[in-house]
Amino acid sequence: MIESFDITSDSNQIAIYAGLVTSSFALAEFSSSAVWGRVSDRVGRKPVLLGGLAGTAVSMVMFGFARNLPMVLVGRALGGLLNGNIAVLQTTVAELVTAKEHQPRAYSIMPFVWCLGSVLGPALGGALAQPALNYPSLFARGSLFDAYPFLLPNLVCVCILGCGLVIGTLFLKETHAEHKHRRDAGVELGDWILKKMMGVSEAEGTKEKADVKDAGELEKLLMEHPPSYRSSESSGLRPSMSDVRDLKSRRPIGSGKAFTKQVVMNIVGYGIMA
Repeated sequence: MIESFDITSDSNQIAIYAGLVTSSFALAEFSSSAVWGRVSDRVGRKPVLLGGLAGTAVSMVMFGFARNLPMVLVGRALGGLLNGNIAVLQTTVAELVTAKEHQPRAYSIMPFVWCLGSVLGPALGGALAQPALNYPSLFARGSLFDAYPFLLPNLVCVCILGCGLVIGTLFLKETHAEHKHRRDAGVELGDWILKKMMGVSEAEGTKEKADVKDAGELEKLLMEHPPSYRSSESSGLRPSMSDVRDLKSRRPIGSGKAFTKQVVMNIVGYGIMA
């Protein structure tokens, strides 16, 4: 792609420009990850994750229509700034999987999917790049994909991101303690679609409503017990108002306390491996 811009004929310079494109995304993502983490504490994990997918899709469209190096750099940097999913996703997994014996398996899925995407993504991009040149019977000369030879792989990635955005809207539940009990129209629509697809009858739906009502009454009875008889770690019940007030009254941890010696060592270790 850099070579097609005819910036220079020196192959060494082309490698430098390609490294700048890669670094622009990493630097922008590094600069915005902590900010997106704080935003997720305020508005919830789900909006930030979905926003990250949408932001990545926008940056890929810009990257596909880029015809010069500055536009490529802006597109990649925009993708890094709008994508705070890595840090927020790890927090979401920790809040979803509370059983310690299941956490190793849950955390192992993320690097597996990341490595799988790192293998399939470049292969897919290379196969779909310059389609008018590689597949002239499908993409004619003078078409949109001939004018923008690197648009097709980005559009395919945008479609994949769109599927993830729809699935996340319909089936991903909020995990933040202060926001997990608010109404989510997307999840409600997803539950309705699942019931229609699974063929849930009206009688079964009535039974489910009765079970929910019984569970609500049981919850009220359990909430009447003294705090010493409740376990917020293993219980799936809604937290009490005092718990919510305690969460809201907590002050955010300063950067000096967050970046402990162990945290700094982990950051340095990951930086060396990267």
